[in-house]
Amino acid sequence: MSAEQTSDIADHTPVIVAAGQYVERIAGDAAPPIHGPMHMIARAAQNALREVDVDASHIDSIAIVRLFSDSAPAWRSPFGGSDNPPASVAARIGAAPAHHIYSHTGGTAPLQLLLEMMADIARGERDMVLLAGGEAIANQRHALRQGLEADWNESFDLPLDNRDFDKPFASRAEIHSGMLLPAHYYALIETRQAHLLGHSREQHRRYMACMMAPFSAVAADNPYAQQRTRYSVDELAASSRDNYPVSLPLTRRLVAQDAVNQGAALLLTSARRARELGIAPQRWVYVAAYAEGEDRVLSRREEPGRSAAMAAVFDAVLDGIEGTAADMDPLDLYSCFPCAVHAACEALELPTDGSRALTVTGGLPYFGGPGNNYSMHALAEMVWRLRGAGTRALVTANGGLLSKHAAAVLSTQASAAAALDWRHWQPPVVAPESIAQRPECEHPTAGRVISYTVIARRDKQDLGVVLCEDAGGARFLASSEQPGALATLDAETVIGREVAVSAGERGHRFAFADG
Repeated sequence: MSAEQTSDIADHTPVIVAAGQYVERIAGDAAPPIHGPMHMIARAAQNALREVDVDASHIDSIAIVRLFSDSAPAWRSPFGGSDNPPASVAARIGAAPAHHIYSHTGGTAPLQLLLEMMADIARGERDMVLLAGGEAIANQRHALRQGLEADWNESFDLPLDNRDFDKPFASRAEIHSGMLLPAHYYALIETRQAHLLGHSREQHRRYMACMMAPFSAVAADNPYAQQRTRYSVDELAASSRDNYPVSLPLTRRLVAQDAVNQGAALLLTSARRARELGIAPQRWVYVAAYAEGEDRVLSRREEPGRSAAMAAVFDAVLDGIEGTAADMDPLDLYSCFPCAVHAACEALELPTDGSRALTVTGGLPYFGGPGNNYSMHALAEMVWRLRGAGTRALVTANGGLLSKHAAAVLSTQASAAAALDWRHWQPPVVAPESIAQRPECEHPTAGRVISYTVIARRDKQDLGVVLCEDAGGARFLASSEQPGALATLDAETVIGREVAVSAGERGHRFAFADG
């Protein structure tokens, strides 16, 4: 990109000027110090600053994506943590920002923060923003296994914009059915997709493996991947000690791996400030289009194998550039579970057979799933790939249970910078109220199965969960620990089978009506 091409870009235009990533791998019996997540984030931030030779003193705002340890009890850190993560990062890199922001929970947080910070820059409310996130869950689990001590507590007497509240993505009925982890819900989506595709159990295992094996190949070549392992289709399709059941039909190597030590960061500023600091226009990356939205709870979606909100968000972001997914080179689809990739490909009309690259990182099961921050790594990779190429790239993200969606088109083309007046632009937002939903059946007595899973539980009997419709089309969930019901679920497709339902202590219990 020449200086002539950028000379007419308005001073207030927000630009991404730098990106940084960091990964720390555990070597054998690694001894203290056991680095925590603030270390991972700070190292990524330092790498971003070094890329453009900018001193951290220029940063006036630091926005950090919420850690998993602060998002859900299951990931709480036994070693404590910072009461102001942006201040912790600032102290490590020598910054003294006026604004400290700690995001809400969800995989869409990196994209949503990017949009918000760029709009603030355009309005003159911020000058230079460090946008970052990371995790040290691998170090946390390693320390616990080895009986090592660590103290990650840090405290600051500084103001914090702490966005800790976020509404739940599961209904009370869904939780009472026994589904406690995201994998349990995504397994219902996966089973429903297999039915819609006409796949047998074995055919769908092969389908998932064929779709995800190319992701692992990308991760194997990525120096920032946590585990640089290339898996064959056969290895991903077969059950093994390393690829054990999680929630039927999902196995371990097909789902996001959160045991990572990774950080990623972006540096954002205005075209005016970038010029003042001598950051070459060839390094500038723009956001050309953006959209976000939210779906209904899973059990009440018209078609549980898809997300209407996802499709609407993708349509909106591509309408913003008057293009299609085929025009994007490269792209990165959020890949926490195979069904998320399939749903995105279906909505974007992309192939799932490996003929088109669907990731630039290697995806959450292979590159790594650093909590809510995965998409920051995808954005960083895109910044590096786009510079000087004049192409457009698509990054997508989802949060919850294929619930919240965000998508951004990035570009190095000057025309993309001129397309939006960030001071006044309002991006498309798909509200859940705009999406049709099925009613909930609160007191079911019978119904027809439309999806199901068997949740693998190490400490007690596995749990079978069915998603059903009653005669009027209202939805309900029911569960069973009975060996006969579990054997049936594990052995054959039961979609379309009738179940009898009784009230349990918390949720509903089912038995197959035909025995």
